[in-house]
Amino acid sequence: MPRHVTRTAIVAAVIAILWWAMLPRGSSRTAPQPASTVRGAFHVHSNRSDGSGSVDAIAAAAARAGLQFVILTDHGDGTRTPEGPAYHGGVLTIDGVELNTTGGHYVAVGLPASPYPIAGSPEDVIEDVHRLGGFGIAAHPGSPRSSLSWQEWSAPIDGLEWINADSEWRDEPRAPIARALLTYLLRAPESMATLLDRPDAVMRQWDELAVHRSIVGLAGADAHARLGFRQRTDPDVATFHVRLPGYESSFRTFSNHVLLDSPLTGDAAADALAVITSIRHGRVYSVVDALATPGSLSFTATNGNGSAAVGGALAIGGDVVLRASANAPPGTTLVLLRNGQRIHEVTDKVLETTSEGSGTFRIEAYTVGGPGTPAVPWIVSNPIYVGLAPPTRDALETLQSRIPARISEAAGEYGSGDTSAVTVAAQTDSGSRTFTGDPALLWSFALSPGTAAGQFAAAAIPVGGLAGFDRVRFSVSASAPMRVWVQLRAPVGATERWGATFYADLETRTVDIPFTRFRAIGVTSSAAPPLDRVDSLLFVVDTLNTLPGSKGQLTIGEAGFVK
Repeated sequence: MPRHVTRTAIVAAVIAILWWAMLPRGSSRTAPQPASTVRGAFHVHSNRSDGSGSVDAIAAAAARAGLQFVILTDHGDGTRTPEGPAYHGGVLTIDGVELNTTGGHYVAVGLPASPYPIAGSPEDVIEDVHRLGGFGIAAHPGSPRSSLSWQEWSAPIDGLEWINADSEWRDEPRAPIARALLTYLLRAPESMATLLDRPDAVMRQWDELAVHRSIVGLAGADAHARLGFRQRTDPDVATFHVRLPGYESSFRTFSNHVLLDSPLTGDAAADALAVITSIRHGRVYSVVDALATPGSLSFTATNGNGSAAVGGALAIGGDVVLRASANAPPGTTLVLLRNGQRIHEVTDKVLETTSEGSGTFRIEAYTVGGPGTPAVPWIVSNPIYVGLAPPTRDALETLQSRIPARISEAAGEYGSGDTSAVTVAAQTDSGSRTFTGDPALLWSFALSPGTAAGQFAAAAIPVGGLAGFDRVRFSVSASAPMRVWVQLRAPVGATERWGATFYADLETRTVDIPFTRFRAIGVTSSAAPPLDRVDSLLFVVDTLNTLPGSKGQLTIGEAGFVK
């Protein structure tokens, strides 16, 4: 071997050792956590989608990392029947799904199999998740990749990932990434932690939302153990990849600590329900274990109406006393935030202070010399809510004016191999009453089987004179649960369409959709529908929310435009 090559190798090795020596060393804390506090990983992909490991292999890695549960979140559309909760080598596995929306990815937990594909706008996806009994978390909201970051902050998300491992390395310069790769084989969790920082923009969004409603913050491992190159799709289906960072290394970097009412019992179904219920209610805090482990936190708020812990709520009852303590390495600073603003902090002692009135309070803890600019918190708690107003539901607005759709002129439209048939009849509501006004539209459709290739069926109704109106309203029932488009079409260029989707099932219900919810479909000359030129109201099923080979019937009545 040439001498200069040997010298280069020696220099590289020395540099790697020096960088390794400069890594922050995770502290090992000996004080045990309460048995009712369990550690686990959220947002983990297996080889059922774009991860590299089986469920058994993932659970084994979690066991080696000292975790007690793993929430699996393989990509899908919600139609797959989730695996039941199970213990694998002492680790509880809970099956969730990462859904695509037009505003980002949404991780749903506690969701049974959906009768149709869940996709579309964030509002529609969240509505379906809630209807099926699940809840969801906005995934990797701080990703520098627009295709991954969460875009729709007005949507009623149940929670968000305050930190996501995949997002954290994507926004780093090449030098820190190179350093982490060089030292990864020696001290993987600490190497990965050097790429973390405090995601200020995401934390700000969380705090702004939490002022008005309860919203859960989790640490998302986004673990794939599968690093692809030149990723062009999401999920990544490229064949060439390496198994980095490994599952165990990811699980040792940070974790979520869930506060249960009692210890796990060994009954997988009961334990999974307990874990999911606590997470749903925000009874969880996150710890960057690569900085110090197994860090624990106690955080309470007390006023004249009682006491609440992490994730809890109190009615206003005079001044509130806030107290926090942590099993922490020397030099740790506890920071109390109210509505996102720092109001008190202490170092190496218990935090105790008093605050007036209402507010959303949470804790961030910082170790000495933590990585990142700004430094990543070692512990992040979910909020305690004091004086949070209960949510309100919008009532159906009373119409001031209405023009009916010309249902008697409805016609079917469909793609090659698909069918669409319309019939006009006297309007009834499940046989219970008859309307003497507008007729009802009876619409039957069938999509051709096979792979999704643009199948569609539609019922088209001529309309006109919509300028000055602000919504479409109709009653609907369906032969089975389904999600259907309602669209407006205008003869601009060839034709342009704008639409929103709605849910229908056996029960007759009133659907009221403002035109502000209609989004452009494909390329259009304007973001909003030009109401003065719209000439058709369409009801459409396609492969967004309907599987090829599906068929069904809808009864649509009282269709019209109101203001």
